[in-house]
Amino acid sequence: MKNLLLMSLAALVISLPGTATAQSQWFDFNGQALLPGGVGGTLTMVSKITNNGSIETPLPLTGDVNARYTLVIEGLELITDSGTQQDFAGGTIALYEDDGTLADFGDAATFSDGTAILTGTFDQFRRVDFGSVQSGAGTVNWTGGTRLGEIAPADQLGWAFVVSISSSTTVTLDGYDENWNGKVEPSDPIVDGEVRTWGQLKRNYQ
Repeated sequence: MKNLLLMSLAALVISLPGTATAQSQWFDFNGQALLPGGVGGTLTMVSKITNNGSIETPLPLTGDVNARYTLVIEGLELITDSGTQQDFAGGTIALYEDDGTLADFGDAATFSDGTAILTGTFDQFRRVDFGSVQSGAGTVNWTGGTRLGEIAPADQLGWAFVVSISSSTTVTLDGYDENWNGKVEPSDPIVDGEVRTWGQLKRNYQ
């Protein structure tokens, strides 16, 4: 099942122009989604960032990451639905930092009542149903937020958004339609974790 999921996600990412995976740093998240009732309706998703030191993040996050940071999607409109494939357009994505109220899936508003450190929009998003496995992929452009300036303009665009989806009651909470487990990542690392010597740095500018 795990191999099938990985192959399905890889196929979906390849099928979407502009999506890429750096495989070195990303914002990892796990959350709950509400699906649109039909074409023209919108999808929302609230989630907690789950890197917590085990995966490098594109921007440094501090403290208890799982408790302080949330990722929220709103207004992602369903444009076409073939039954096995759904295409969405528009919609916003935001990464919040909150030192006060803990995010509570029983109250979706608690996921977006902090400081928006990154905000953006979807270029595209496609959701595919493989029968026993559902997944989604798209691309995100960051356009705002208090920490947008820490990312070079060229690195703000074309981030890959990849998610595995489950409607199992073991992971989907009451009041929601699906559990989403995924990541948002730049096409290339934007924080250089490589240690360089002074000689190497000088050569870069010769």
